[in-house]
Amino acid sequence: MGKVQRQFNPNVRFLCDVNGPGRRSDFVPYSVHQLRAGDIDVVGAIGDSLTAGNGLLAINVQQIFLQNKGLSWAIGGQGTWRQFLTLPNILKEYNSNLYGYSVANGYSFQTLSRFNTAEFGAMSRDLPHQARVLVHRITSDPKVNVREHWKYINVNIGGNDFCSDMCYYSDPYKTVALHEKNLIETLRILRDALPRTFVSVVTSPDVFALKRLTQPSEVCNIMHKLECPCLFANAYQKEEFFFEDVVREWHKTQQRVVDRPEFNGIDFTVVLQKFSVNLDIPRNEIGLSDFTFLSTDCFHLSQKGNAAAATSLWNNLFESYYNKSDTWQRIYQQIQCPNERNPFIRTRENSF
Repeated sequence: MGKVQRQFNPNVRFLCDVNGPGRRSDFVPYSVHQLRAGDIDVVGAIGDSLTAGNGLLAINVQQIFLQNKGLSWAIGGQGTWRQFLTLPNILKEYNSNLYGYSVANGYSFQTLSRFNTAEFGAMSRDLPHQARVLVHRITSDPKVNVREHWKYINVNIGGNDFCSDMCYYSDPYKTVALHEKNLIETLRILRDALPRTFVSVVTSPDVFALKRLTQPSEVCNIMHKLECPCLFANAYQKEEFFFEDVVREWHKTQQRVVDRPEFNGIDFTVVLQKFSVNLDIPRNEIGLSDFTFLSTDCFHLSQKGNAAAATSLWNNLFESYYNKSDTWQRIYQQIQCPNERNPFIRTRENSF
């Protein structure tokens, strides 16, 4: 059970004052730059297995294929934050009528996944399709008023592109150019169909954090070669520094796309959340990698790791557009709260 977050009693209040500056606005805001946590009505997400929740509660490597969508850091809404710290479970403290989060284990084509269209094995090329599926689900759901409800959409992709794709190109930088094209197309699909929407593009994870793990087990070593051959297969070891530069260019491209003026308007904006740029698995008291943050394959995140990701994402949302934390935050101990000076989710227009 060490891979599960600390549990809290039902009477424990959230670490931020949910009736404070982040509370639901007295009047529905007309601008995305005046959006509070309590104003978000609908949540959705696209991405890969990290968003799909693969292996969150796995006790063996076979269970990595199970998708614990209801516990996903970005889009899971099963239980409460006291049991499972996720972004929707935090937002539910501010708006109990929040809608769209996944509620149980399952796959993206099942009803219980709701507005989580993330898929195991997905790559950048899959984002436009996922965005179209998400748009269809949101716009056809009778519980959603597309023009009136404020929506939060999470976009996170790249791990599989780095691990299983870039090393097969004669020029690995081609993956960066293709990602730019895919991301632009994806954001345009969301922008053109979903008014009143805040989009978080969470930077693709620094998969080289896996190379920095201390004393991984033999199972971990085997799974890394299977799930991430571009980094761990013997054939590509000489390319490591080259591939690291590809990842850096990918991150720069994500910032460049997000900064495009076409993705910043009155009722639609896109913000890059950077907590995974310099991702490093936390260390234990003796300085070794704390594998309780990882699932049984040492590649996907455990439930505890998802709680850490949710904490870091929440903090990024309330940090200046121009000064985001680029590392994981400690669960429960480093929580950013909306305050009177900065009550809104931060965008390029309200970051002073």
